[in-house]
Amino acid sequence: MSSDDRPGSNPPLPDTTRLVFGFAPSVEGDRTRQALVDVCRVLGSAVGLDIAPMRVASYGALERAILEGRASFGWFPPVILARLELSGRVIPIAQCVRGGAASYHACLFVHGSSSITTIEELKGKRAVWVDRSSAAGYVFPRLLLAAHGLDPATAFTQETFAQSHAEVVRAVVEGSADVGATFATIQKDGKISRGGWTDPDGSNARPIKVLATFGPIPNDAMAASTALAPEVRDALARAAISSSSSPSLRAALRHLFGAEALAPVAEDTFSELRGLVARALKSGVVLDA
Repeated sequence: MSSDDRPGSNPPLPDTTRLVFGFAPSVEGDRTRQALVDVCRVLGSAVGLDIAPMRVASYGALERAILEGRASFGWFPPVILARLELSGRVIPIAQCVRGGAASYHACLFVHGSSSITTIEELKGKRAVWVDRSSAAGYVFPRLLLAAHGLDPATAFTQETFAQSHAEVVRAVVEGSADVGATFATIQKDGKISRGGWTDPDGSNARPIKVLATFGPIPNDAMAASTALAPEVRDALARAAISSSSSPSLRAALRHLFGAEALAPVAEDTFSELRGLVARALKSGVVLDA
């Protein structure tokens, strides 16, 4: 989707020689602050511009910074990014690679010993989600429910938000919820190699059973404000992708995003995501972050 096709617009950026990279860290500390500085330093050197870091408390705050022109680009989870794309505010310029993949799947799962074997049997059960803006942990699993004839607004006797994938898995494993939603990485042979119930390398799997998967969903991505000149956005995209070979940037990417590299945007996957988010917004499934 080109910027000419987008309905919204951001206010002009105050200084085009100094860019601001916005990020909502999940963990604070000296290491996080240094990693954020390293990202800005490497990218700034590559594009020949000064790039300053901006740490914000939430993705909602990052969204406001983009809308108000205080941030020129930032790091976004897929659902929020798609919503901002649909409103014409940002354009994705690079997406992260995790476990050799630039996308993942969402899944609905139950305890490994559960007698539940189909989505239809989830009616009347207790559900646990990550949060309302989580692609794998809320939005797309609810679309999956709807596709199987279950109204996600009325299907469950109880719904809770655990705020992380690990806590969603814990709730199902410990029995405080009957079904949960999380992410999964599916290999070309169709086998699941890792998910929210395993360690990052796929080991130490908790006792769960996957009922159904949904995807692919693009990984988190770096996106630039549509107020940035196209040539600056293009330069940032090239720098982000080519600089992934920098040891300091790779270390920063691992710490900040759990990513091993940055890759070109897979437009087909993002286009599909925009369509799904537009459908979810229309149905009221996606709420503001």
